[in-house]
Amino acid sequence: MFNASPEIPLLRTTDIDLLIPNPPKIRVQVDVPQIHASLGFDTHFDYKTGLIKYVHPDLEIQFLTPALGRGKDAPYSIKQLGINAEGLRYLTLLQNYCFEIKHEGITLWLPEPEAFVLQKMLASQERSDSIKKEKDLGSAQTIGELCLQSQQRRARLKDIFNNLPQTWQKKIIKITQEISPELYQFLTQST
Repeated sequence: MFNASPEIPLLRTTDIDLLIPNPPKIRVQVDVPQIHASLGFDTHFDYKTGLIKYVHPDLEIQFLTPALGRGKDAPYSIKQLGINAEGLRYLTLLQNYCFEIKHEGITLWLPEPEAFVLQKMLASQERSDSIKKEKDLGSAQTIGELCLQSQQRRARLKDIFNNLPQTWQKKIIKITQEISPELYQFLTQST
């Protein structure tokens, strides 16, 4: 998407987070745990949180879903898939602003980079782990500043930002003031 821009570091991870819409729009029953087991994944249950992850020597998969309203402490049950998902705030941004790509015959829905940037900023404030918080802010800054280099992406960033609740906008403005003068100036200028 950004022509292998050198500003984006080559980060490798074996962790994949899959977003389940909330409310789920799943029409068929699928036994996801059985499918994972048949592919060599082990099921790891976290007794502290109640979350289930699927772990393979090459990959770890976890399911996420937007926490709505006040959210809840327990995982969200996705009965149609036989899984549970961690409810996190601000994931509606990724749910509502995504695009479709095809890769090796598989249809994938990915978050728009502009929505990803804004969501990472907001989510960083919910983090208790300072390393993960800094990683979120670094990703938001790097990709956000790359978005500013394209007129189309600038317009999309501003459009998504303007459609957010005012409380979210205020949080983002405060964050950009700390991490990126470019993003701060762009988001605070009138259109």
